[in-house]
Amino acid sequence: MIKYLKKVLLWIIILLTIIFFESMIALPYLKLNLTLVPVYYIGVREGAFQGCLSGIFTGFLEDAISGDFIGPSILSKGFIGIISSYLSDRFFIWKPMLGIISIFLLSMIEETIVYFSLTIFSKGPTSFQEFLMMSFIRSIINIPAGRFIKPKNA
Repeated sequence: MIKYLKKVLLWIIILLTIIFFESMIALPYLKLNLTLVPVYYIGVREGAFQGCLSGIFTGFLEDAISGDFIGPSILSKGFIGIISSYLSDRFFIWKPMLGIISIFLLSMIEETIVYFSLTIFSKGPTSFQEFLMMSFIRSIINIPAGRFIKPKNA
């Protein structure tokens, strides 16, 4: 039990450090999306339940920081936590290129969920062309992590 609590505390510290790092590096037209990487890692390594739980917690923190109690980040990060677990043990033989492709695609999916949730339930955050360009750049920034993250059984 204590080992599990230490592990959870370590991930909370890592997550808060990433959120702090993102806020310090934020460029005027580009906000990084590095919080996806721990959710992806936990989903790939620990499974669907822990991936979803970490995604919901991460999304809750992001939404709380942005001023919403419940927002699109909870939905998108929880979804990514679940989907990343299925990529690693259900469909494919794991190769580093699969990690690169999957984190890129999951980053694009996560950005799309957030964009369309904001467009449907509130005012659209930006034009669709700007959204595509920003999410493509954010997804490319996340690619190096996909090279090194692999499932336990790979």
